[in-house]
This record gives sequence, structure tokens and C-alpha cells, in this order.
Amino acid sequence: MLLKLLSMGASGLVGLALLGPLASPDGSDEPPSPPKKKGDFFKNGEAEKKEPGPEGDLHRAYNLLRRLRAEGQTGGRPEGRIRDWTERATRYYRDGVKALEERNPQLAHEYGAIAHDLARAIEHARNAALFDRPDEDLPRVPGKAGSGRDGEARRQLTKAYERLKEGDDGSDAGPEAKFYRDAAVDLYRAARRDAEAGRTERAGELARAAEAMTHVAEHLGHAADDRTAPPSTAEPKVPSKAERKAKGKGKGERLDDILPPPYPD
Repeated sequence: MLLKLLSMGASGLVGLALLGPLASPDGSDEPPSPPKKKGDFFKNGEAEKKEPGPEGDLHRAYNLLRRLRAEGQTGGRPEGRIRDWTERATRYYRDGVKALEERNPQLAHEYGAIAHDLARAIEHARNAALFDRPDEDLPRVPGKAGSGRDGEARRQLTKAYERLKEGDDGSDAGPEAKFYRDAAVDLYRAARRDAEAGRTERAGELARAAEAMTHVAEHLGHAADDRTAPPSTAEPKVPSKAERKAKGKGKGERLDDILPPPYPD
């Protein structure tokens, strides 16, 4: 009898060992996630390769746009502004793929970066809508002034403010870049109004959206230069922060009269 029980137990263990690789930990049919490796960066708890070059820019744009578009199909009809931005980001992504196919890596990089930064702005603007009303059943954690979400909102407002001040007004890159520059200013102003009203979660998300939108205008300026230059097969050079600042030096002062300080006094 004892030998029979031991035999049955061993058979069960063998069966579990065979079934283990076929099932995911949560019981779904999806295969388990690959092991995390050194050099990966993590977003939403999952490992994602930081792929260099224009292919990396386009892959990052694709992954974020794919999720935003899928959520838009299941979450009801999005507001007109978000829908318009999503269509624009999709168009820039397709232009980037086309530039890559035509062996123009610099232009592919710029379009991929534009699509990804615009998708980031969309994501944060949508997040801000979730914080439209406070949750009375979920009180905020008490803390000192300038700490927690208040401090984070101030940091994001300052970051967006500095990006807007260090760049030009977008007119040098044409009306298309100016459109996004103006959108960034509008998002920043809305973020500051929310900060003044104590809606710090919304303020932080809108400030992040404004900061992302400034990158869209910047990369459009680069793309305008690349479209007039002969295609290059060299690896695209991404301007450093110091180079971007030097290029925009002296132009941001024009915004002094339309940009309030980054947070309420």
C-alpha cells in the first residue's frame, strides 16, 4: 500500500513538472514573461529593451501608441483634442517607418521621437482627466507643504516652465511646430491653474503633458532641417541638453509676458 501511494505521488509531481512551463502564474494561456536581464529598463513592472537608433525610437512610439489606441477603442469616445493628437501621432509614426524604409535614419529618428513624445503628452493629458474630481472616500495622505504630490507637481511645473523658456516660440520651424508649441503653453497654463486650485494630481499630469509637447515642437524643427538636406546613412546624432539650450538661448525671453511663474506664489 505504501509503495502504491509513493508511486502515485511521484506520478503527480512529474505531471506538474510537465504542465508547469505551459501555464502562466496567473492562470492565463499567455506564456510567462521573459527573465529580466541586466541592461533592461522597467516600465509598468515589465522589462523593456532600450533599443538605440531610429528603430528604437519607432519601437517605443509603436508600443505606446498601440496601447493608447487600444484603450481608446474600449474606453468610449475620447475628446476631440485627444483624438486629433492620436491621429497626428499615428501619422508621424508612419512617416518615420517610411523614412526608415527609404534609408533616411536621421529623419526616421526625428519622426519616431515626435510620435513617441506626442503619445506621452496624450497619455498624461488622459491621466489628468481621471483626476477631474477628488475622491471623497479616499482621503489624501497628510504631509508637509511641498512634499508628496504637492512637491512632485511643483517639480513638474518647473520642468515644463524651463523647457518652454529655453526654446523658441516654434515659429522658426513653421506653423506645424508652432501648433505644438502653443499646445504646450496651453497645457502649462492649465496645469498652473490646477495647482492654484489645489488639484495637484491634475497639475502634475498636465505639466508632464506640456513638457512632452515641447519635445514634439523641437523635433519638428529638426525634421524640417532634415527634409531639406540630402539623406544620410550615418547614425543619427541626438543633440545634447547643452546644445539644445545654446540653440534656444535668447529666444525664450519672448515668452516672458505669457508664461506665469511655474507655481503659485
